[in-house]
Amino acid sequence: MAKKISIPQSLKILFLTQVLPYPLDAGPKIRAYYVLRHLAQKHAVTLVSFVRSSDTPQAIAHLKQFCERVITVPMPRSLWRDGLALLRSLLTGTPFLITRDWVPKMAFAIKNAIRHSPFAIVHADQLWMAPYAMGGQPSAVSGQQAKLVLDQHNAVHLIPKRMAADTHNPLKKLILNRETRLMARYESRICQQFDHVVWVTDEDRKVVTHHPSFATRHSPLATRHS
Repeated sequence: MAKKISIPQSLKILFLTQVLPYPLDAGPKIRAYYVLRHLAQKHAVTLVSFVRSSDTPQAIAHLKQFCERVITVPMPRSLWRDGLALLRSLLTGTPFLITRDWVPKMAFAIKNAIRHSPFAIVHADQLWMAPYAMGGQPSAVSGQQAKLVLDQHNAVHLIPKRMAADTHNPLKKLILNRETRLMARYESRICQQFDHVVWVTDEDRKVVTHHPSFATRHSPLATRHS
């Protein structure tokens, strides 16, 4: 049986999201929102989130009602940025989906948040935020490193795998198959660097975590909206 993570009373938690978890108009946002609200009932949670042009001040104001702080960073998107991200992926072997969403301003915002107040736990919502969480681990309380928690939602490498199976374009299939291989290795390696990883289903967990030792640090946890 998977070991449940134990969270004491009144901790300071840094919660990182790739999408603003409000309004509740998409599955990942719904899951992140209710996990965030649940944690905020007993703990002081600082939310650091990417925002898009469609995100409104009203949505941010709503999140501020139960978060200690809400820090937002614009998510830049353009064809030339995607091209540079693909080049970095080719040169480094890092999955494109990860290089695309690496934004220095986000890393800087997290470092500033940590300087403002040390955190006991850094919670990364989805794999895209894992590199930022690992950069925030030096945040310490009483001389101890912050614990790292990753909410995986699902096995990310299955996304390009399904897309590759559906396309008839040879070049696109080649690129997607490469992304699948890179992401599968990256996903497994990153999960091993977190203190605890949470999944929506046990099936997704098993796809990524083949080693028996993972069972003590990984657990399926379905989203509850009540």
